[in-house]
Amino acid sequence: MHKFWVIVGQVYKKNVKSFGFLTMILSPIILLGIIAAILTFVENTETEIPVIAVFSEMDAVTETIQNESEYFKVDSNIQSVAEAEDALAVEEIDGYLTVSQIDNQLSATYNQTPDAAFMDIEHLNILLSNIQLEMQASRLSLPAETITSLLTPPLIEKKTISIEDGEITEGDSLRQNLKIGAAYGISIAIFMFIMTYSSIIAEEIASEKGTRIMEVILSSVNATTHFFGKLVAIFLICLTQILAYLIIGLIAFQFDRVKSLLSAGVNLFETLKLVAGTSLYYFLMGISLYAVIAAFLGSLVSKIEDVSKAVTPIVFTALIGFYGGMFALVNTTHPIIKIGSHIPLFTPFIMPFRIAAETATSFEVGISMLVMFLFTIFVTIVSLILYRSNVLIYSDSGMFKTIKTSFRNIRNER
Repeated sequence: MHKFWVIVGQVYKKNVKSFGFLTMILSPIILLGIIAAILTFVENTETEIPVIAVFSEMDAVTETIQNESEYFKVDSNIQSVAEAEDALAVEEIDGYLTVSQIDNQLSATYNQTPDAAFMDIEHLNILLSNIQLEMQASRLSLPAETITSLLTPPLIEKKTISIEDGEITEGDSLRQNLKIGAAYGISIAIFMFIMTYSSIIAEEIASEKGTRIMEVILSSVNATTHFFGKLVAIFLICLTQILAYLIIGLIAFQFDRVKSLLSAGVNLFETLKLVAGTSLYYFLMGISLYAVIAAFLGSLVSKIEDVSKAVTPIVFTALIGFYGGMFALVNTTHPIIKIGSHIPLFTPFIMPFRIAAETATSFEVGISMLVMFLFTIFVTIVSLILYRSNVLIYSDSGMFKTIKTSFRNIRNER
């Protein structure tokens, strides 16, 4: 047992103290920071109220637009189109609107520069449509009550319902969005962690095998201890990275931007509760499953330069699962999604979306969790048997021939 923890400690310390580990932690944070900066810039650009000039022979048009100060700021000092064009050229205004009436039909043209503040054309269209409706109603001598009734928009209320055990219950749309967001985040996290740690564990084994250090190591410790020592170390490194993100998240809670989410009705603790359930199980089991496969594939190559080729099956399998999850984000009831959610290699990517959309029953979730656990145990046993057989096989003939040699060695041992 002492040798086991020595292996765990050496692998853990070597990777945690490396510059690559620090980069691995900071890269997503930097990326999120860049995305947040871009979104903030876009949000500020869209919320900037445009300064415009309005030209119309109808006072109702000018007065209505001037009253919409939340959407437009009208510069009443500009009295002609020529003045508006000059002001637009020197960026004193963002655009100018001309409204005319032809055969009792309003016609409007809005002119702006490419870098002007965002103009809500849809809201402007609603305003002009209401003005035109009022004019038509007035021309037809309709009473004020009728005009008010015509201008009143329909009331639309959106409700999210769920069906469980044949009973319909009203759901919470915010909670539903949180669940889908958590599933989306878990899917991306699983993909990123698999890509990262599969390469790490494969390189760990291939580097020792390529320098012939493996022979020295296995002369003092058996292959089983070495195999699980590497896996446990990588798993602890993964947990360390998760812990680092949790600490950074707690620090982020102190900033006003994050606190504004709480005041806006987004319960972050509810989100964490959703993530900490079945999604966390799929996350950890998914990483464990792919790490075991990566350890086996890493033992098939004799040079560290061949690691990228060795983990290629993992990359393509994870990509299929990831895109399956993205498809599940759109349609969780598709037969392919239902089948894929029960395939252990794809389950951690797809099943969280089915759970979030409430299209998977508790029985299906339980079955998928059990199947994934049993499949991970099975793959671990098979990988361990093959690992013990091929870890000391040095060959440049390719992975498939190495696997054939491993099976031949296993038969000879029996």
